[in-house]
Amino acid sequence: MSVDESTATSPETDQQPTHVCALCEASLEQSCQHLADNRETLVYACPDCRIGAKAVVQQSGVPSERCQRRLDSVQADAVTNPSVYTLAAFATDEFPDGQYHVTRTGEHTFEISLPESATQWDIFRLVDRLSVGSLSAVAENRCIVVRDTRWPDTSTEPVPDGGIFQARIADGTVPDPADDPFAVADDPFAVADDESRTKRAKREEMDVSFHQKPGVYEVHSASGSYYDIDVVAETCTCPDFKQTCSDPDTPVDKCKHLRRVAIQIQAGTVPRPDGKLPDR
Repeated sequence: MSVDESTATSPETDQQPTHVCALCEASLEQSCQHLADNRETLVYACPDCRIGAKAVVQQSGVPSERCQRRLDSVQADAVTNPSVYTLAAFATDEFPDGQYHVTRTGEHTFEISLPESATQWDIFRLVDRLSVGSLSAVAENRCIVVRDTRWPDTSTEPVPDGGIFQARIADGTVPDPADDPFAVADDPFAVADDESRTKRAKREEMDVSFHQKPGVYEVHSASGSYYDIDVVAETCTCPDFKQTCSDPDTPVDKCKHLRRVAIQIQAGTVPRPDGKLPDR
């Protein structure tokens, strides 16, 4: 990951504050640290839902010229790829010194809190700067709520994709995964459990449609989001894939949407990647 001056994974210490994911309430883990003259940005990510995140910016003066150029570049990225890090770049030397918090409160919503020294005028100015492209920003009780308007307006509360349990292995009265692709292997005595993304792929309600050859599908989740999945290239347009699965430093290579499409191809409920109907 490119950074302002240097990037390092910060060692865990007892003094580090504990940050909680706004979506699933799991403890956030520090993922990276961006250091520059008079500016420090700590980025935290949720190890459970992989969507929740927080950026904490400590500003104590005018950033270096190199850092400011980097911030300008990151601001441009926020229009097409909003994240806690890209939105944090809007808090620059033009705003009061202090600590800024950027929290991901939904799949496409963020909340920014300013230091106590910030005036109402500072809040309005930051709202104006953040209202760019597809981003919509409004002030709410000394905080700024930013939403990516390219996606349907959904609640900032965590909304599961239906939460429908297809099947479970518990007492031997439900299907075995070897016979039913939607059965979930989570028996504590099983040889191997399903990975958490695979469980969500099987349990959550998703509408999978064949889009085009070869192997491009569309997934519509109950939260209202649409994602394009390419099973040949093994890519997905969801935030989890962009932030985690496409990162070579993580062991995760497939999001729940890729896994769900693969399951439904196996189950014969959608056409094969070549567009042909399943064999019956």
